[in-house]
Amino acid sequence: MQKQPSSYEIIGQPYLLPPTFPVDWIGNHVQNDADITYLHYHNCLEIGYCHEGSGVFFVEDKILPYSKGDVSIIFPGQLHLAQSVKSQVSRWDFCFLDPNALLGTAHPRSWNAPAPAGFANIISPGDAPDITLMTEYLMKELSQQLSGYESAVKGCLWTLMTLITRIIDQMADDTPVVGAADRNSMNSISKSLEYISQHYMEPIHIHELAAVCSLSVTHFRRTFRVCMGMAPLDYLHNVRMQMASALLSHTDSSILSISQEVGYATISSFNRHFKHWTGIAPSKWRAIKKQGKQPMKP
Repeated sequence: MQKQPSSYEIIGQPYLLPPTFPVDWIGNHVQNDADITYLHYHNCLEIGYCHEGSGVFFVEDKILPYSKGDVSIIFPGQLHLAQSVKSQVSRWDFCFLDPNALLGTAHPRSWNAPAPAGFANIISPGDAPDITLMTEYLMKELSQQLSGYESAVKGCLWTLMTLITRIIDQMADDTPVVGAADRNSMNSISKSLEYISQHYMEPIHIHELAAVCSLSVTHFRRTFRVCMGMAPLDYLHNVRMQMASALLSHTDSSILSISQEVGYATISSFNRHFKHWTGIAPSKWRAIKKQGKQPMKP
């Protein structure tokens, strides 16, 4: 498991899964907009399907926006929690399982291993429609529990685990092997990622991020760029844009209000960064999303 964020309470929530059918299910879970004060983890794999609403998933040091139709994949021991956009709720179905016990050693991947580095955890219909459709079918079988549903669930999960394994394998093919020195570099900037995830809506300066990592500004800036592929303040703007896009798509808040909520002092600065990030103005993004289309990033 990755390093635990020090400012959150950490809560373990183990599931005692039946040995004959190691699967549990929670349907129609209502996720509110309460501020994140703790993160929890499980002893099993968690698969979620968002039926309604939008918000963000905090997973370790990442902030991942979600909306209706998205699938969450949380590995055993991975710290996480969801939060709906302000003044709204979202509704989820969750499946908890032990894939190794359910599918046996014949499946090509062991699911007791840590989460793969770089795995996004949130999968949208536009990225992998087969995974979202299979997850929706899985939740339907678990909800209805018709005759023979255990066999249907097992077959569905076999397919779903195979599709996720393909994504992980593709990541491994595309990503260079990370050596010990690079892991040490990532650990050295991890506190800055945690700090950004908690304070992205506030003014943040490069010297503050370097200070929380106990590094000089020059060393911090260089290490951050090597690890993350972008400058620290560019990463901050990306986090803000992810939050803004979720708020634009799933709330009726004014663009001015959203710009202030995600940390911009002026709407002109927000508009400039949003257009740079998406290629279109915030108002156009909102109009396209409300028409049910998928805006394309450049």
